[in-house]
Amino acid sequence: MQIPRIDAKNVLGLADKVVGLGKEIVGTVTKRDRLSKAGQVQQEKGTERVKAVQAETKAKAHKARAATAESAQRSAQRTKERTS
Repeated sequence: MQIPRIDAKNVLGLADKVVGLGKEIVGTVTKRDRLSKAGQVQQEKGTERVKAVQAETKAKAHKARAATAESAQRSAQRTKERTS
C-alpha cells in the first residue's frame, strides 16, 4: 500500500478557511469589524481554492477514464484488423 502524497497547494484552501474563521471570531469578539470582514473574505478564498482542487481532481479522473477507453478502443481495433 502506498501512502498518498499531499500537495501543499491542496492544503492551502483548508488553511485559509481555518485562519479566516479564527480572524472572524477574534474580530467579532473584540468588535473589530475590519478583522471580522477580513476573516470572512479569507474563508471565501479558501472555499474557492478547495473547489478548484476538487474540480482539478475530477478532471484528472475524467482524463484517466478517457485514456482507458481509448486504449480499449485501440485494442478492439487491432483485434478486428487481425480477424478480418
